[in-house]
Amino acid sequence: MAQSNLAWGCCTTGDQNEKYLQCGVCMKAFHHDCLSLEASFEKSSWICPFCALTPSKRLNNDNTPVRFNTNVTVRSNKRQALQSPPGSESSALTEKGIRAIINEAIDAQSNTLLEKITSTMRGLLNKEINSVRTEIEQLKDSVIHMSAQYDDILKEHSEAKQRIRELTDDNIKMSTVIRDMSVRINTLEQNARANNIELQCVPQRKDENLMSLVKHLGKTIDCDINEENVLNCTRVMKFNGNNNRPKSIVVQFNTQRLRDTFLAACINFNKKKNFNDKLNTHHLGLAGEKSPIFVTEHLSPTNKSLHAATRIKAKEMGYKHVWIRGGRIYMRKTDDSEYRIIRDMDSLSKIN
Repeated sequence: MAQSNLAWGCCTTGDQNEKYLQCGVCMKAFHHDCLSLEASFEKSSWICPFCALTPSKRLNNDNTPVRFNTNVTVRSNKRQALQSPPGSESSALTEKGIRAIINEAIDAQSNTLLEKITSTMRGLLNKEINSVRTEIEQLKDSVIHMSAQYDDILKEHSEAKQRIRELTDDNIKMSTVIRDMSVRINTLEQNARANNIELQCVPQRKDENLMSLVKHLGKTIDCDINEENVLNCTRVMKFNGNNNRPKSIVVQFNTQRLRDTFLAACINFNKKKNFNDKLNTHHLGLAGEKSPIFVTEHLSPTNKSLHAATRIKAKEMGYKHVWIRGGRIYMRKTDDSEYRIIRDMDSLSKIN
């Protein structure tokens, strides 16, 4: 394709040994390197960029050459739009134009991708934010509900405290009343037994005659008793069912004075006797092995329990004497010490 006297439109060197293309309009030659084309590029009909951008010159048949400044890089004044269809095969692009198109395509794709990412992230964030808002609203409703319940609980607690305070006061009053009533009932029960004595540890027999036993005991202690003096004579149920002792015999005299006289005679009889000769079954006319018997006042159930507790306490604290007089329980630590009256469990707990 080497020709002499070629008009060059790309550079001033005009080296015909290099690969070049010749414009079919202006007939100027352009090196491949100047057009940034590969050496193997071949075109049978080719139009240079200048003739392609100036169609008015192509219509002119005067073969006037296009003025071209060889110091200016060949590039189109207007780049083809990114989304427009490709132009004619004669359109040529420089390296910078291609780079600009690629950059524009990258920017457009980046902007599109950024918009999609932004839209997606906005949607996800809105979804999560809406979910969080819903949970916050639910939590707010729960807190309001719990606050209302807490206020109700505080109110109920305050009312309960007031009610407990009132019940405590009532309980104290009722306890005082019950204590007073218990004392009165115990006093009445004890007064109802004012004429009675109780014979303890007397063996039981099927053919026993209790009146005969009482009369025999009266003769032994030198206190005559006849049937007119005794209103009732019977065995009573044991206070403690697990106790192996026989049932006690309760004797009801017609007067309290006779009861006291009988008890005094029993005490005097025991004082005159040694330990083995104190009141026993032989003094009642009962045959068999001799065993001690005891004659005491007939106590109410409350006083009987208190008397048993007093005897245990006296043994623990080293008290020498415990006795009953007129339904009351007495204690004395020594023969010369003052006696103490045990009225209830509270007074017994203060013994030291």
